[in-house]
Amino acid sequence: MATIALVVVLILFVLDVYGSTSDDTCRERLDNLEKLLANLNEKFKNDQTDNTKVDVMFKIIQDENSYLKSRLKSLEEIVLTSNRRTEKLEAKIADLESSNWFLKSRLKTANTDYRLDKKYSSALLGNLKTNDSRKENTTTGSYTTNGNDMKIQHQTAMVKRKISQLENKPSISKERRPPTGIRSTSFPDGAAFSAYVSVYETDISKDFTIHFDTIITNIGNHYNKHTGAFTAPQHGVYVFTWNLYCNWGGYIYSQLVVNSNVVGTMFTSAEGATDIRSHTGIVVVKVNQGDIVFVRAHPTIGHSGNLYSHQDWRSSFNGWKLY
Repeated sequence: MATIALVVVLILFVLDVYGSTSDDTCRERLDNLEKLLANLNEKFKNDQTDNTKVDVMFKIIQDENSYLKSRLKSLEEIVLTSNRRTEKLEAKIADLESSNWFLKSRLKTANTDYRLDKKYSSALLGNLKTNDSRKENTTTGSYTTNGNDMKIQHQTAMVKRKISQLENKPSISKERRPPTGIRSTSFPDGAAFSAYVSVYETDISKDFTIHFDTIITNIGNHYNKHTGAFTAPQHGVYVFTWNLYCNWGGYIYSQLVVNSNVVGTMFTSAEGATDIRSHTGIVVVKVNQGDIVFVRAHPTIGHSGNLYSHQDWRSSFNGWKLY
C-alpha cells in the first residue's frame, strides 16, 4: 500500500509540472503511469502469493521437526531398553561364569581326593596283607607266642576298620561347597543381598546407575556388583531398601527401577545443613523371574554435589524375597 501511495503522489507531481504541455503528451504519460501502476499491483499480488507459499513451507518444516523429535524420543527409549537388557545379559553371563568356575573347582577337588583315597586304601591293603603273612609265619614257626597273635589280630582289626571308614566316607564331589568369594545359601529358594559403595565420593550424572560395589550378603548370588543390578531368581514379592548420602548443600533425586519401570523414588537433601545428610527409601514390590532391579539417579532432574559413602556411614542397597 505504501508503494501505491508513492505512485499516486508521483502522478500528481508530474501532472503539476507538465500541465502546460499538449493534451496528447499528457495522455501518453498518463497511460504509461497507469501501466506502471498495473505492473506494481501485479507484483504486489505476486509477493503476497510468495508469502503464502513461504508460510506453507514453514508449517511443513514445523510438522517435520515435531515428527523428528517424537522419533528421537522413541529411539532414546529403545536405546535405554537395550541398555537394560544388555546389563541383564551381562549379569546372567557373570552368574554362568561363576557357576562354571564352581563346578570345575569341585571336579578338580574330587579327582584329587579320589587319588589320595585310592593311594591310602592301597597302602592299608598292603599292610593288611603283610600282617596276614606275618601271622601265618608266626603261627607255623617254633617261636610263635600268644602275645604276638593278639598283637597281629589287633592290628588287622584296626586296618579293616580304617578301610571300612574309607569305603563309607562320602565323596567330596557330593558335598555342597560354595567356592571362595561366592556367598551361597543352603535354602534353594532363598534370595537376599546387601551391598554398599566403598568409594568416598562418586561422580554421578542424570540416569546414572549406582554401583554398590562391596557385597556383605549375596544369598543365591543374584546381585551383580559390576552392574549394580539384582536379578530376581523367582516370581514373588520382594523388599528393597536404598540409603544415599550427600554432602552439605547438596541434593540427589534417585529412583528404584524394575527393568524400565520406576517403582520407588527418593529425594536426599542436605540443603541448609552443615554436614552430611542421608535418606532411606523402601519398596515392597512384586517382580517376575528374570526382572532386574537397580538404583539410578533421576534421568531428567539434575542434582547438586555427588554421592558420598564412608566406612562409618555407608550408601547401601539391600533386598530380599518376602514370599
